[in-house]
Amino acid sequence: MIFYFSGVGNSRWVAQQLSQQLGDQLRFIPDEISTPMSYELRDGECLGFVFPCYGWGVPVFVERFIEQMQVSGGVKYLYFVTTCGDDTGMTAEIFCADAVRKGWECKAGWAVVMPESYICLPGFDVDNKEKENEKIMSARDRVNRIIDDITDRRCGFDTIPGPMKWAKSHIVRPFFNRFLITPKHFKTTVACTSCGACVRACPYSNISILSAQRPVWGDVCVQCMRCYHTCPQHAIEWGRFTRGKGQYLFPQHLFPKKQ
Repeated sequence: MIFYFSGVGNSRWVAQQLSQQLGDQLRFIPDEISTPMSYELRDGECLGFVFPCYGWGVPVFVERFIEQMQVSGGVKYLYFVTTCGDDTGMTAEIFCADAVRKGWECKAGWAVVMPESYICLPGFDVDNKEKENEKIMSARDRVNRIIDDITDRRCGFDTIPGPMKWAKSHIVRPFFNRFLITPKHFKTTVACTSCGACVRACPYSNISILSAQRPVWGDVCVQCMRCYHTCPQHAIEWGRFTRGKGQYLFPQHLFPKKQ
């Protein structure tokens, strides 16, 4: 069984590749929070999580889901795959600690470098098209190797921690989680046509358009930025930080045909 979250599609693509090749059931985390979060693993079935790296760590809402879910049948082989633009800091250690609090042991974890999508701080922007294509091509081989490792039940971590991992995960990450995961700075420019694309795109149904006005963001925001990247008019801004920056969504034609 594989649980995943994805905003722009990078982690969704990875999760779908794993699901199809391993034959494991795929579950989208936002779809699970409104139902009883109780699951039963088949004999010998793996438990996997796929998610984007958030501030050099596990997204808080993924951690919250793990804390609240109940799994019966015995977790024999637990793993995670995180997608990132470059490195992941101490994401492996953070995930393993989350697992221990559930009474589980994480056996393996990997990182897959994918095209950049975070654009809410100075110096952060999407990749150019050439670099985007290079990352996706490299990710194909990387994911295939990960699938082989999971099939063989290999243990260990290959998560591209990068330099200054402690500072990134224990200094920057708390700041990121406290101050940067917020809907307060979202707004639209005069280019907005109230088409509703952002409303349909939000994985947590956090955006609404009332009386043909412009979009309004609620309090349930996980800062996935899918609304920003989806807007056909490029009319969504997050404060001043996103002005003049690009948009990115994982190419739809590369998704597996079977969802």
